[in-house]
Amino acid sequence: MKITVEHVDCEENEIVLRCKYIDDEMLEVLSILKEQTLKLPAKMDGNVTMLTPQEILYADAVDNKIFLYTRDSVYETSETLQLIESKFINFGFLRIGKSQVVNLQHVRNLKNLFNSRVELTLNNNEKLIVSRHYAQLLKNRLGLYD
Repeated sequence: MKITVEHVDCEENEIVLRCKYIDDEMLEVLSILKEQTLKLPAKMDGNVTMLTPQEILYADAVDNKIFLYTRDSVYETSETLQLIESKFINFGFLRIGKSQVVNLQHVRNLKNLFNSRVELTLNNNEKLIVSRHYAQLLKNRLGLYD
């Protein structure tokens, strides 16, 4: 694949893909480009912010509301945990309990607990508990085998 970058005076960046036919390589490039434009609408203090998956540490359901936790703030979203998990699975999002989805990119370490549960420590030192129902899925996703 040939890659050409042109520096031109334009109002908006533009990506043009030229191909004889769409093969697996082109589909992969398109998938990567599409993922980079995914954002999640989140509300805080009456303002709507568009969060990138990389900004989100985890999502939590409390009293039928979904909260998104970033390094510095907590936002509310109207999206479901199921949608967040499926939409951002390629960014490392994984269900860790009935009411939580974590971004594995922000996990610093794991600690096995009794009852087959796992404690996650995030980069911001916050700790989350992975229920025993989801612990094996987490270990499989990370390539950790007992």
